[in-house]
Amino acid sequence: MATYQITSPDGQTYKINAPDDASQDQVMAYAQRSFKMAKAPEQKKYDPTEGMSSFERGAAGVGKALTDTAQGIGQMLGLVSRDDVAEKRKTDAALMKTTGGKVGDFLGNVASTVPLAFVPGANTMKGAALIGSATGLMQPSESTSETLQNTALGGAAGAGGLALGRGAAAAYQGATGLIRPMTQKGQQEIASEVLQASATDAGKAAQTARNARPLLPGSVPTLGQVANDPGLAQLERTLMNNPETAGPLAKRYAEQQAARNTAIAGVAGTPEHRAAIEQGRSIFAGEDYGKAMAQGIDQDMAKALQPQIDSLMKRPSIQSAKMIAKGLAAENDKTLTNFGSVEGMDWLKKALDNQISAAKKPGSSIGDAQLRALTQTKNDLMATLEQIAPAYKEANDNFAKMSKQVNAMDVASQLQDKLYKDAQWGGGKEMASAYKNELSKALESIKKQTGQDRALSDVMPTADIATLEAIAKDLTRKEAAQNLGRAVGSPTMQNMMGQNLINRIAGPLGMPQSFSQNVIANSIARPYDFVMKSAQPRIQGLLAEAVADPKKAAELLAMVQKQSKAGLLANKSERFLPVPGLLALEDR
Repeated sequence: MATYQITSPDGQTYKINAPDDASQDQVMAYAQRSFKMAKAPEQKKYDPTEGMSSFERGAAGVGKALTDTAQGIGQMLGLVSRDDVAEKRKTDAALMKTTGGKVGDFLGNVASTVPLAFVPGANTMKGAALIGSATGLMQPSESTSETLQNTALGGAAGAGGLALGRGAAAAYQGATGLIRPMTQKGQQEIASEVLQASATDAGKAAQTARNARPLLPGSVPTLGQVANDPGLAQLERTLMNNPETAGPLAKRYAEQQAARNTAIAGVAGTPEHRAAIEQGRSIFAGEDYGKAMAQGIDQDMAKALQPQIDSLMKRPSIQSAKMIAKGLAAENDKTLTNFGSVEGMDWLKKALDNQISAAKKPGSSIGDAQLRALTQTKNDLMATLEQIAPAYKEANDNFAKMSKQVNAMDVASQLQDKLYKDAQWGGGKEMASAYKNELSKALESIKKQTGQDRALSDVMPTADIATLEAIAKDLTRKEAAQNLGRAVGSPTMQNMMGQNLINRIAGPLGMPQSFSQNVIANSIARPYDFVMKSAQPRIQGLLAEAVADPKKAAELLAMVQKQSKAGLLANKSERFLPVPGLLALEDR
């Protein structure tokens, strides 16, 4: 036996007796059996992800994906070698064995492909394939064959992903389309889409509907009346002509007519009311004119205007009026001798009024030229008298103020007759054009009555004028919507609702809108038509309520606008489904 000296892994020195011919390994084995020496620990491999949280590994995965793309582009430009690619993959191997690293890598690849979704043509099969191929080409590779595989699989993934996304979107839209008519929210959405489809300019219609205001108290307008949109006017006309949907609109039209009746009746008043106003006017006028007669003429002013007065009194129309004036005074138990007094000139004015009234009657022998001369003379006489007798002018002004309400009543009564010609007042068909024409003649009518060129506000209360004009505007708005709604060629509600499912399926599939008219497409929609039969009355009822109330219409149009934005995002999202770069051949 020989003695051997050995050093253990922990640094301790031992003397071992072993056979003379034992090898070194045999000596070590003998020592381990004898002294149970510990084996040297195996060297542990370095793990860069040790101690990292899941979030940190995910962030590292995102960075890895983005640098892969940059490395692939650098390789295309000859800046990165295949050895560089292999070395990076060895470095990333530990990270890609973790869940966080894999998720981050996926998200990073998605982020790098999102900008490509906005490339023109990206949502077409050809475009998706080309972009997929380009994305695969940009992935780093260790060989030419790997590059070709990345390109081929990227193109296939791009086209396949788009097809898958479209198919999934179409299936989802089809399923939800069948469910929607059975829910309250779905019915509202369909009604909103019909409004959108009917409108020529849905955005403008929504704004005008939100801002809709009655032109007349109690006369709430319809959607067709405020939107000034041919399509919506046609929809309103269609709903009104359907007995099942006419209710809300018929009620609205009746309320509008009742509001106009109330407004014009408020101005016209009753015969009793008019008589009371005239009686009060007569009492106050008698006091005012009596005061003017008693006060007489301002002699200083009369002397200053004497040449003008003398010339006026010499006119033939004044000379003839004197005889008539004497007769009128005598009928009132008065003897008229002084035509230069306030009372005398007032009787001359009355005599001229009688002549003017007679000249206006049919069959009068007085021609237009003579009528104009009489009217001018009367106006000149009144102007002169008001200058020389201020109290008389005050009496005239007071009488004119008290006559405003009477004049308004007279005009409104005329308008009532024109509004419901040949029909019981307040009912039957409204003659909008006749009313508006008569209102435009009101000023001229007042001018003829007063013989003076005066503004309408001088002879009628401003509030009454505003009311009569508001009635005309309300009638015009109603008439314009009716005429606009006579346009032909608009699709029916049933057609628009029936195409709803087809369009929801055809859109994600990239089909043209004409697909909805296809026989096959209509066959596909038959289950939808069956479902719609039970929901259609409610949807049509919602449309009728919305058209009758612009505020409700605005709410529905706002709903479809939100849907449109959501649909736009959904259409764009289908472009994100194919992420060709994710399928590039790499050692992951």
